[in-house]
Amino acid sequence: MSVLERVDRLQKRSKPASVAVGTFKKFSEDQSTNLAAMIAFWGFFSIFPLFLVLVTLLALILPASDKKSVLDHVAHLFPLLDTSSISGLSGAWWTLVLGLGTALWSGIGAVRTAQVAFNSVWEIPIHERPGMAKQVLRSLWVLGTIGVGLVLTTLLSGLVASSASGVNLGAAGRVGGYVVAAAFDVGLFVAAFRILTERDITSRDVLPGALLSGIAFFVLQQLSALIISRYLKNAQSTYGHFATVITILWWFYLQSVITLLGVQLNVVLKERFYPRSLVNAPQTEADHRVLQAYAEERALQPEQKIESRVE
Repeated sequence: MSVLERVDRLQKRSKPASVAVGTFKKFSEDQSTNLAAMIAFWGFFSIFPLFLVLVTLLALILPASDKKSVLDHVAHLFPLLDTSSISGLSGAWWTLVLGLGTALWSGIGAVRTAQVAFNSVWEIPIHERPGMAKQVLRSLWVLGTIGVGLVLTTLLSGLVASSASGVNLGAAGRVGGYVVAAAFDVGLFVAAFRILTERDITSRDVLPGALLSGIAFFVLQQLSALIISRYLKNAQSTYGHFATVITILWWFYLQSVITLLGVQLNVVLKERFYPRSLVNAPQTEADHRVLQAYAEERALQPEQKIESRVE
């Protein structure tokens, strides 16, 4: 018996191990890394028009004495804003319209891609998936709720972790801030996993994946704040904004991967897609049900019946 066969036999006897194997195997079979890359692209695309809107609003709303100070504080959290290159802050209506329009377009693209990814992971048949109009309306709703929540929790994490904010929270305040931010992240993922999936599921169904993705999101927030505040500013003097762009790209991609892993975990637990075979598949009953789900996903019409048979 080979080493892999022994590992396969052991993982089938342990529920945590078989769930983990089933999650990662389905993640690979669904080609979730490609879906994660698409989500990361649209998320990264939306950053720059949001910065344009921010700078324009600072110029239109704040008095001249406060503009530079507020911009410096924001730049500590988002180093893509180079305050030395922004002088004479002034706002124009067309930059605000352009920034809002582009941010809305890219934001809708990110949420629509997430909807496609989530429905694909849940193996929702094609004929049951929402059309363009429903996707756009749902995307607008998500951007106005979950999207704003993600921005707020990111700012909260940056405020707690950064000493440049000028707010002395103390040890207890920092711990409390971290706990609140982590709980808020988990709650946002519970809402996202339910809203962006066409399947009728409960909060309990998506809680395991939300815990995984929410806590991982919180950890990535802290790591990014550490990298930005301690290392990235020094790297910028040598590599310019290339270091910042690469860091943010990796952040979006890793978070997209972890988000889809959370969705996969929910599917594996809900549909009992475990234990799976590592060698000589399909062997288990879960292997055959997964193959049947993959086949049924391609149904284009409600009357279409698809069966999967392994000789």
